[in-house]
Amino acid sequence: MSHQMMITLTDQEYAALQAEAERSGQPLEALVHAALAPLMRDEAPTTAPMTEREFAEYLFRKGVTMNVATHEPLDPDEEAELEALAQLFSGGKPASEMVIEDRGPRE
Repeated sequence: MSHQMMITLTDQEYAALQAEAERSGQPLEALVHAALAPLMRDEAPTTAPMTEREFAEYLFRKGVTMNVATHEPLDPDEEAELEALAQLFSGGKPASEMVIEDRGPRE
């Protein structure tokens, strides 16, 4: 995207800009862009990318995840709780069996 803008320069400002353009051999427009360049923020990140661990902690702090993986085995109580939840939510037939039943007998 680009924008166009008209600015008003005094005779002295224009003469100084024109003289610099002639001295450097650059067009006026290039000089204006060069003058604006220091005001532009560097768009590239100045920090190193996050590690997997830092990203996991960031997601935890933002409330996206409930915990940060420690890669340690679960203790027996946690294992039992997960098994109980799995049994609670897995009751009934697998979805694949329900689909086959809904299709009806083959003819």
